[in-house]
Amino acid sequence: MSNNNALPLLQDANILEMKETLPPENIYGHTKKLRFILGHLRNYMEYSGKPIRVLDFGCGNGAAVSQFLIRKGVTLYGIDIHEPSIEYAKTHFGGENALFLYRLPDSVVFDVIVYADILEHLHDPEAVLRDHWMKLKDCGLIIGSVPNGYGPFEMEKRFARWFHLAELLTLAAAIKGKLCGHKVAQREAIPYNIESGHVQFFSRRVLYNLFHHTGFSIEDFRNGSFVGAPFSQQLFLRGQRIAEINAALADFLPHWMVSTWYFTARKTK
Repeated sequence: MSNNNALPLLQDANILEMKETLPPENIYGHTKKLRFILGHLRNYMEYSGKPIRVLDFGCGNGAAVSQFLIRKGVTLYGIDIHEPSIEYAKTHFGGENALFLYRLPDSVVFDVIVYADILEHLHDPEAVLRDHWMKLKDCGLIIGSVPNGYGPFEMEKRFARWFHLAELLTLAAAIKGKLCGHKVAQREAIPYNIESGHVQFFSRRVLYNLFHHTGFSIEDFRNGSFVGAPFSQQLFLRGQRIAEINAALADFLPHWMVSTWYFTARKTK
């Protein structure tokens, strides 16, 4: 049973006019995901009518999602255990209303919690959700994204591991660079926790059950991107137009056929 104090559900977060300058779409549907998150966030703020606290749990270096959550009326808490990533986020995006920390503050209660591609990395997502149940307001909102554990992305990743495709691509790129005399442009190194791989592989049913058992109910559930992983991206899924088609196509496919899902959830007890 849904909480009676819950704010109205946004009917179509994806079609809201986005004033933010978002990055070009990529093969993983990242910009589509940002539109979903920001659309629901703006809807929550509109109905709340007062400043809110947002938790970006597993924020990493802040470049993918956190920086776009920072706005007037929001106090953002970005939490991650990876020290280089948090230090990067502090340096590049931190401020009076954007705090990047290694652990969750004990006394803070949040209006919105964002799980942007983090639940699949957690060894015990149920324990995390139970803890966060107490840290989310009764009328608060969860906005999240997860990969389909048995969709094209995860299947391609499994295939790549079995046949060591990542190593082959790296070797091929190095050989091509030497033969063609290409020089790699020097860019600022952005830290990323490559040691934290996927340990949870969700089906839609498992995801719904996880939230149900921890006191939440999923309200809005949508498809993210159709196909795309590092191997296919480097070989043939290139270009922004292909990425846009890939993201749009997912909306017309059954949930089990796509690579990623987006969802919102609220407390039920």
